[in-house]
Amino acid sequence: MNSSQHSDSSQLLSRIKKIGSTVFADVMDNQNTMDYRVKPVNFLEPLVGRVRTVSVPKGDNLLLHHAIYQAEPNDIIIVNGQGFTGAAYLGELMAGAAEALGIKGIIIDGLVRDKRELRQLNIQIYAKGFSPSGPSKEGPGSFDITITCAGTIVSPYDFVIADQDGVVVVPQQNVEEIVKKAEKKLAYELNRLETINIYKKQNKQDKSDIEPKWLQDKLKKLNL
Repeated sequence: MNSSQHSDSSQLLSRIKKIGSTVFADVMDNQNTMDYRVKPVNFLEPLVGRVRTVSVPKGDNLLLHHAIYQAEPNDIIIVNGQGFTGAAYLGELMAGAAEALGIKGIIIDGLVRDKRELRQLNIQIYAKGFSPSGPSKEGPGSFDITITCAGTIVSPYDFVIADQDGVVVVPQQNVEEIVKKAEKKLAYELNRLETINIYKKQNKQDKSDIEPKWLQDKLKKLNL
């Protein structure tokens, strides 16, 4: 990536960071949203960045080890663990190594372990739960290919937005269009919040002052 591309990517990430996962889910018609069970282990702040992808056999983490040492600082690794619940894919040692290498986060369709220790790290981990059982390390698997993770298609260098509501993936090929829609939706929501707060402070009585403008049109179509 040359300096111009790096600058463009940094500016784009800066814009994305101002917008939560729910807004992106809305403007993408709830597409590209991971299964609700994928949640943060140690939430610190919204996790936003470029994606590197890993596919592994059920209960095996060899390629996740490989990905940690192939990824670049600030990357976010997304792992298709196929929702396997028989063993954890990651624990304190792997997460600690990934943090030392500058990886921003790891999102896994599967389980992790060392819950207490993971919560003390700065690298953010997302998973479906916990198990004390460890994985095998035999492979095979794949790195930097298009995968499906928790019901969502993810390709290398897509963008991910993860927070306490869940995980949303924005495809790189139309990220600019989606971010513009999300910025417009966020502006609408902030305006609505301002209207609601003014209504509360002024103790108004007319409900039409706070009713969303689209509501009556929707109701008329239903003859209500």
